[in-house]
Amino acid sequence: MFNQHHLERACPACGATASSKFADERLDPGKMNDFTYASRKQPEFMCLRLVRCAQCDLVYAPSPPDTSFLTSAYADAAYDSAEEAKCAAASYAKALEPYVEHLRSRTAAVDVGAGNGALLGWLRQLGFAQVVGIEPSRAAIDAASDDVRGLLREGMFSPEMLKDVTPSLICSFMTLEHLADPGVFVKTAFELLEPGGMIAVVVHNWQGVLNRSLGLRSPIIDVEHLQLYNPKSVIALLKGAGFEAVDVCPISNSYPMRYWLRLTPLPGTMKAAMGRLLERSALADLKIPLRVGNILAVGTKPSMESA
Repeated sequence: MFNQHHLERACPACGATASSKFADERLDPGKMNDFTYASRKQPEFMCLRLVRCAQCDLVYAPSPPDTSFLTSAYADAAYDSAEEAKCAAASYAKALEPYVEHLRSRTAAVDVGAGNGALLGWLRQLGFAQVVGIEPSRAAIDAASDDVRGLLREGMFSPEMLKDVTPSLICSFMTLEHLADPGVFVKTAFELLEPGGMIAVVVHNWQGVLNRSLGLRSPIIDVEHLQLYNPKSVIALLKGAGFEAVDVCPISNSYPMRYWLRLTPLPGTMKAAMGRLLERSALADLKIPLRVGNILAVGTKPSMESA
């Protein structure tokens, strides 16, 4: 189905090698399609073999697909979630704003895994002189509005993509779960940021009440997700890269009811019937804010004065 690393990796958050079983591999080739590596898709409830780190409690796949497979999969992924992306961007911007107020500089902001660029307009409103989005999916970039499409750069995140940018802020929202080596990502972000700059990430908290109650039927248990965080593991990841004053807080997401229904682990026929009822009513478009286990983590690169 895809090429996996033969050598098992250590915990990608803290580097520990001791782990315990979390979930067996559950893959169905018949369910794989153009949306398997797409954002905000219909849950397939498939996953790679997952283990739990004995030190920081990160849940991760010890044998993830290789980088070439992931690069191709995300480049070719379909995209049909513009409405949900707009909702997510509003939630992320609201959560991010209090932290941005403490930035000394707002030279440039970079959104990694930017999708159709829905967050870029918000970053402009927060006062950044330059905003850049990095996105591997061609379909997502094609779906961008005219005013932000030119701000999107196609490809996987790398220093070469930002040779002309010195970021004050690097965002990565719901992206770290998808990376084969998130440690490399946060260390690269640390190096690229100007002194006093900030990283902000949003990740799923697998230890959140809802995710724990759903267990392996939670939509965060997905073949795309190579690791699943909790506050302890995301702090370990950011501090390991050199970030200081790391703060973690839960956030709410506000989505239309039709999207919340899509995420539920209900049988397909029941979900379809309920979806039809929603669409016939005035409720399908009703936006409901919920805390479903997502957390924001923010860290600061030491300034020259404190270095």
